[in-house]
Parts: sequence; C-alpha cells; structure tokens
Amino acid sequence: MDNREERHRDYDQLARDVNLEDITSSQHNREVLRQLRDNDPELKSLIIESEEAEVGFEEDSWDLSAFVVKDGTDDIGWLGYFVGKSEVLQSLCIQYLPDGSIKEFIGWVNSNRSIQELSIEYDLGDTIFNDLIPMRIKNNILNRIEITGVNIGRERARRLALVLNQQCDQKAPLWLQLKRNNLDAEGLRELATLLTTKLGHLCIAENQIGMNGGEVLGAVIRSKAFSQLTGLDIGRNNIGNEGVQVLAAELSKCTNIKNLNLSGNRAITAVGLGVISGLLGAENCRIESIDLSNMHIGDDGAEVLAAGLVGNQFLMELIFGFGRGYVNDEYVSAGITDSGWSAFSKLLCDTSSVNNNYVSNHTLTNISNNFLGHEQPPAIAQNYLELNRCAIDGVNVAMIKILTHHPDLEMEPFFKWNLKCLPLAIRWFDMVRESLEELLEVREEQEVNPFPIHVNMAIEKLTTEELGSMECSAMYKFVRAMPMLVLNGFRGKERGSRKRKTRDR
Repeated sequence: MDNREERHRDYDQLARDVNLEDITSSQHNREVLRQLRDNDPELKSLIIESEEAEVGFEEDSWDLSAFVVKDGTDDIGWLGYFVGKSEVLQSLCIQYLPDGSIKEFIGWVNSNRSIQELSIEYDLGDTIFNDLIPMRIKNNILNRIEITGVNIGRERARRLALVLNQQCDQKAPLWLQLKRNNLDAEGLRELATLLTTKLGHLCIAENQIGMNGGEVLGAVIRSKAFSQLTGLDIGRNNIGNEGVQVLAAELSKCTNIKNLNLSGNRAITAVGLGVISGLLGAENCRIESIDLSNMHIGDDGAEVLAAGLVGNQFLMELIFGFGRGYVNDEYVSAGITDSGWSAFSKLLCDTSSVNNNYVSNHTLTNISNNFLGHEQPPAIAQNYLELNRCAIDGVNVAMIKILTHHPDLEMEPFFKWNLKCLPLAIRWFDMVRESLEELLEVREEQEVNPFPIHVNMAIEKLTTEELGSMECSAMYKFVRAMPMLVLNGFRGKERGSRKRKTRDR
C-alpha cells in the first residue's frame, strides 16, 4: 500500500469524528467544509483564495462559496479530502494554495468525479500541466478550463495541447480560456498546430499575440480543432489592421463563429474597421455579437460599420465604449458624435423611401455597452433597437416601420403588372394585422407593459380601423389608376358567361 492509499484510509477513518473547529480558522470556512462533507446541493462552486483577498472586508461579507486560507491555521489536506469526496461540486476556482500543500491538494482533487469546470488563477508551476489537468482530462469530466495569470510559453503551450488531446471520449466541445498568461504568437501557433480536441470557445485575451499575429490567428481558424468554435475572444492583444485583415479573410469562410471579441486592440484604425465591416457583410458571416469596446471608433468608423450591416440578418449586439471584464484599465472613448450615431439611426430605419425602409436592419437589438451606461445611442436609435427586439417574438418589424413612416403607400410602381399585384398587396396587409395581433398578445400576457413608449405608439397608431383605411386607400389607387382594366375584366367575365349560356342552348 503506497503513502497515498494510507493517507486516504486515515482520512476516511477520522472524517466522521473530526471537529471542524480544529482544522479551520473561521466560522465561514467551517460552514464551507460542512457543506462539502454533507454534499450540500447549495454548494455547487468553490473558490479557494488567500486572506489577502478579503482584507478590509468583514467575515459576514465574504463570498459564500469562498474558502479563505490562512497559512498555518487552515488544514488544506482536509479541504482537499472533502473536495475529492464531494458528489455535488461542479466548479472549482483556485486563486491561492500554500506552496507546501499544492501536490497533496491536487492529489485529492483528481479523485473527484463531479467537477466539470476548473479555473486556475494562481501559478501552481508545471503541476498544472503535469498532474492537475491531465488527470481531469483522462476522466472525461471537464468541459471548461480557465487558466489566468500563469506564464505559458511555447513549451507549456505544447504540453497543454498534448494533455488536452488525451480526452478520448469527448462528449461536447471544450471551453478554453487562457487569459493574461503572456502567451505570444509562437505559443499560440504551437497550440493551434498540435491541438486535436474540439473547442467550442477560445479566450486568449490580454496576452502578447502582437501586431503580426494575423497569420497565427488564421491558422487557429483553419485548424480542425476549432471547426466547432462558436466564440473567439482575442481582446487586448495589440492586434492591428493587418492582423484583422488576415483574421477576417478566414472568418468570412466559416459559419460557426457566433461571438467575436476584439476589444482593447487599439491599433485597429478606421482601415481595420472597414475590414470588419466587410466581414459583417460577407455571405457566410454568422456573427451574432461583436465586441469593439475600449477602442476609438470615431464617426468614420461608425459610418463604415453601419454600411457593412445593411442587409445583415445575424448580428444582434455591437458593443462600444467601456469594456466588460477589464480591471485597472483607462476608459477609452469610442469617439462617436451625432454624425456617427445618425448613420446607425439610418441603418435601423431609413425613412427616405419604402424600399429603403424595408432593406434597413431589423436584426440588431443592442448597440454600445449597457453595462456602465457610457456612450449610448441617441433616443431615436434606441427606439428602433427596442422595436427590433420585438422581432424575437415573431413580429415583422419591417412592416410596422414602413406603415409608421409611410402610412400613405405609393402603389404606382406596381401598376406595370396590372392587377396581378393586387392579391399580394391584400396579403401584405393581412400579414401586418398578424404582426400587430402578436404584439397585442405579448402585451396582454404581461402584467407590466413590456414595450417602450414608441412601440406602444406604433401599436396604437396602427389600430384595426386605421390599418383598414390604409388598405382601402391602397386598393383605391389600383382601381383609380386602372378603371378600364377593372371594367374590361368585368365585361370579359360577362361575355364569357353569355357564350357559355349560348353553347349550353
């Protein structure tokens, strides 16, 4: 029997009678251990942090899922034992471990069979790549790995790729986050070249990919391991226009990327934004959210981005302003004035003609960053964004925008087809009624009116009576413009009826 098995046996014998007060430094930590020991379903995630993280905070304000380590007082062996035995713990975040306890703690963690998400925010050395992640991967349990603040050079990137490839029965693509690890372009190339495990999300934000990392990013997109990638976060990597150009060329060929984060790459200028605009207008582009926060966009950039979104039916969120998830970072203004915002207002609803209104963007539901309230679009653009959100409920917002701004529809362009378009026009108004009924049902189902004032105004304006008047006006224009067609059509039917009667005689 090896030492590990002996320790396991000793802990098993003592576990029932151990006094939690003797092995912890605080009531808070005792409660965490009790939840782990009793498989309390309320404790699904656990954070291990040092007491320095809670300096200035009273114990009763500590995170309920945090175990706050005081060296020499808290027994990390018992913490590891209860983590290893837990059947309900799903997420483990390691922000600190005493140096002398790392190997023993990881040994206990590797016996756990319930942890699905592992976050490492403390440099545990090569133990991360040699012991912790390999065992978790072999057990085919992990679906999310986050490594933050650990230096990952070329050799560690190679080791990580080989370790991840050991997952033999992958049930779903892996979420991989490698944030603030000094990962450079060569380390990323090593990872992209060797990795075969399928990834669903890759975050390499706040690293050192650099101005010339475009070629490597292109290799990432082309790699088979990234064929199921839906999210790519390459924020704050000092990527410039050339890097964006290579990246956009590859992204324009794939349909799997839904979320793209380029935030904080301040070397991207209006030229690079033009490339991004072309990407958003590409036929295969399926990006639903793009983050351009912590970057100077300017009016020129806003106008070129708006131009790329004409006809786009997939992008729902475009983020500017102060970014999410960055600490100790100077706020960078997007630099968009009324001139730039007017381009987005026109994108969302071009009222210059019915046709331009129809081909406006009816998909985009959020522009800028609502998280901190900086640099919001003007009220008119916000109104159209709110109306676009109604499309999620199956409402045809294009029709509502058209009738709101063009109540007296011009029918003359359809006259060249004579009366063939008349049934289509009638059907069009029927579809508007269906959309209005959908909006009214949504509003009536909610105790509180879910729509902003301008949406309610559109609903009230397009009442059944007024919509009927609009329809009658459109039909009248057909009849007034083509009276002889209507009359001849009637006479033709009458003559045909007479001929049939003559034959019958």
